[in-house]
Amino acid sequence: MTTERKNWRGLLTDCGGLAFAIVWAARGAHAGRLPISLTVALIAIPTLLLLLGFIRRDLVLRRPEISLDPKLTRRIKILRFAGIFAAVSWTQAHHRVDLFYPMLGAIIGLSYIPLGRAMKEPIHIGMGAAIIVISGLSLLLPEPGHLEVAGFGTALAIWVGSMLRLHRSSLSPGVEPSPATLS
Repeated sequence: MTTERKNWRGLLTDCGGLAFAIVWAARGAHAGRLPISLTVALIAIPTLLLLLGFIRRDLVLRRPEISLDPKLTRRIKILRFAGIFAAVSWTQAHHRVDLFYPMLGAIIGLSYIPLGRAMKEPIHIGMGAAIIVISGLSLLLPEPGHLEVAGFGTALAIWVGSMLRLHRSSLSPGVEPSPATLS
């Protein structure tokens, strides 16, 4: 795969994580009955700032995060899909749709832990653990409280983890592009 394609692939992967955070934050805002304008502001500000950071890192500086174990990354994606399918099936079969979002958060959180191993990125491991804890704690709350906590907590964990990843990548040694490369 060419370097340019790897840069775009890295950016699209990061954008997928941000889209996931948007969905979770919107779900938490809906459960909390927040006004639309406040919801848009709470979601748009961190998302746009992180998106600009990812564009800078992946396309301008040309330093996207890469998996050091592509086979493990592929298995994680397959198992994540299977876990989500199992969660959908179980919650519908037991008429417990209210548990779907916390279960989904736990599955996503669990998938971040081996992903951190595949990328040699401890922030992914911490982010996964935080999402699992948030999902577990949200189950202790009555509805709609658990949806608010699961939604905003998961989104916040993803946003903070993304910020830490951007900060960490700015500290790692890399070759800065020359001015001729930027034009």
